[in-house]
Amino acid sequence: MNGKLTKSEALELITPVIDNEASAEEREAFMAYIAHDDEVRQEYQAMKALKSVVRSRCPSAKAPDSLKKFLSSLCSSELSEAEAPPIYDVPCKQTVSSHNNPEQPGDDHDFSNWWYFATAAVVLITALLWGSMSYFNSTANSSVYNLEEYAYQHFTKHDGRLVSPTISTASLGFAEIQLAQDYDMPMTIPELEKAEFKGVVYDEFVPGYSAPLLEYHLSEEDQYIYIFAFRLDKMEEFGKLVRNEEAVNTCTKSQDFHVRNVNGKHVVSWKWNDIWYTAISNHDGNTLASLVKPLGYTNR
Repeated sequence: MNGKLTKSEALELITPVIDNEASAEEREAFMAYIAHDDEVRQEYQAMKALKSVVRSRCPSAKAPDSLKKFLSSLCSSELSEAEAPPIYDVPCKQTVSSHNNPEQPGDDHDFSNWWYFATAAVVLITALLWGSMSYFNSTANSSVYNLEEYAYQHFTKHDGRLVSPTISTASLGFAEIQLAQDYDMPMTIPELEKAEFKGVVYDEFVPGYSAPLLEYHLSEEDQYIYIFAFRLDKMEEFGKLVRNEEAVNTCTKSQDFHVRNVNGKHVVSWKWNDIWYTAISNHDGNTLASLVKPLGYTNR
């Protein structure tokens, strides 16, 4: 090989050099050429980077026998047709630039641009796909759960009926002791007007976070009331359970409460010390709040 390459020859050597298919002489001549041709060097580096990405993301696998047989039959078919007379393309008319310059320097430049942009497009698509997967994985791992909406989901899931209690008792005091001792949940269990306390269900409220559900029964109406309780410090530590912003701003004193309509059900929230309470039933929100004796609310 001649020691000096033309641009066209250098472009043709990009793939063989990257794939280690070029001879030592060809590789040496290529490296000498790109030392003074920035455009070809950039294309070489872009193709090398692309092949590195593909190699790392798409490990090779052994081809199945069926594919080998298909390729073998295809090659045999092509060999049998090799004796047929060739069909030549109709030559294109010369462009203005090629007519003005017989050496056609624009051909190498056009091929160079096409190769560069094609390589850049593939690299960009690969980066976008990888970024999309990373984004969706990170999104899945950082799910945020709305507290009032999940209270609604639990209520509708059980049709507003009694859920088998973890702590089955009618005593508010006994339930408070059990929650403090067994679940590190010291809290005040509210007394409800005309309602019988049925116990506590300690279970997963949202994936990865458990909370107590206080259950009450109004025998006159045969209606159940759910009250969920959350330690604010544990909820903040969990970081994925969010409260209604208006409710947070409203409930600052012990008798404050907030009503939110979630799909036709009223969810009532309030705060006592470091415990956040969220109640739901089939009642109007103000009616439900009036049943919670310590809130001291009269529904007029």
